[in-house]
Amino acid sequence: MISGVNSLSSSTISLLFSATPSQYEGGNTSAANSSIEATGNTDNVFKAANAIGKIIEIVAGMGGSEAASYGMFTMEGAHRTENANGTYTLTKTGTGKGVPDDHYAATAMASWKEKAAGNGPKAEWARSYLDALEKGTIAIYDMSKMGVTSTMTERQTFNADGSMRGSSTSWNTQGMDAFLEQYTEIRDGVMYDKATGGHASISQNGTVFTYSVW
Repeated sequence: MISGVNSLSSSTISLLFSATPSQYEGGNTSAANSSIEATGNTDNVFKAANAIGKIIEIVAGMGGSEAASYGMFTMEGAHRTENANGTYTLTKTGTGKGVPDDHYAATAMASWKEKAAGNGPKAEWARSYLDALEKGTIAIYDMSKMGVTSTMTERQTFNADGSMRGSSTSWNTQGMDAFLEQYTEIRDGVMYDKATGGHASISQNGTVFTYSVW
């Protein structure tokens, strides 16, 4: 179906979502990961669903080099701007995961099970995913090998004493529109793979995007 991509292990499965042509779920919040739904503007900045504080909390528990070794986005090397009132802001644009794989996988399973408990096409889609996961028949592809690239910009503002005042995060993702056009189609609010006719979904963890087919 797709050549030149590397399959990822099932242990690194992120929070996977179907796409619909209408909207992004949680599309106007800043966060570590998102439920992506296809629109006509998918190359614009991605905003995600959980609080960015989750990233700060997890990464703060690691040393910078340790976090980097897991492929995570860190604030090492961030640009510091001094503000007139004694506060300061750290800003960095880069790539990396928002949360560790094990945390993301646990969140993913909870989301899939919640969807599977419902009714309609999305519930059937989620149940088919859980069945395929049990059988080991899910193919997962690295979307960076398929024309989708992303960067993440995080801004953190601190009080003069070093305590955090707040933060914001945005994503600049390119190539998503072309990817969706080439590889996917939407029927009844559910994503399908054009080449195989199988179910499909897209996941995001920070700037890491993966495409799953089953």
